[in-house]
Amino acid sequence: MSQTVSQLQQVTAFLLASLTPYVKANNIDAWQERGTLILSSEDLGQGGYQVAKWKHNAVIAIEQFPHTKFNAYNLLAMLPSFLLDSGWPRDEHGLADPELDIEVVSKDHAMVLIELELIDDIDLIPDDNGPVLFNGERYRVSLVPVDYAESVDLQTRPEGAL
Repeated sequence: MSQTVSQLQQVTAFLLASLTPYVKANNIDAWQERGTLILSSEDLGQGGYQVAKWKHNAVIAIEQFPHTKFNAYNLLAMLPSFLLDSGWPRDEHGLADPELDIEVVSKDHAMVLIELELIDDIDLIPDDNGPVLFNGERYRVSLVPVDYAESVDLQTRPEGAL
């Protein structure tokens, strides 16, 4: 994804960092399913294009969640806090709120299944050796550089001047 890492990778990394040492890396898994490509062909400048948005259902499975040592309500608070702080335009794209299923599998552990809708930009930048052929040119998937003004020269005109 053009964010250099997908939103799913970012959410999963956040949860793993937040749940360590209670959850081990090999007890958390994540994948994408039932996705839709929303075509856009937007010129982003600097030779870059957004060719699509990838809207998909993301699933995060946490095995051996120690529900007796770590209050599951903390997890319920972590996920929306991260999503709200991320600044991702969830409402703009009509993304559903996350759904969670917590199944107690033993007196000490539970299986947590998180399902949420995410959307990633698919942006292209020119690359002579890139794998993507678009508009007769070669590209690769990456963030398109954005130039920001470091200063502004503001000039005022005398009243009545055009």
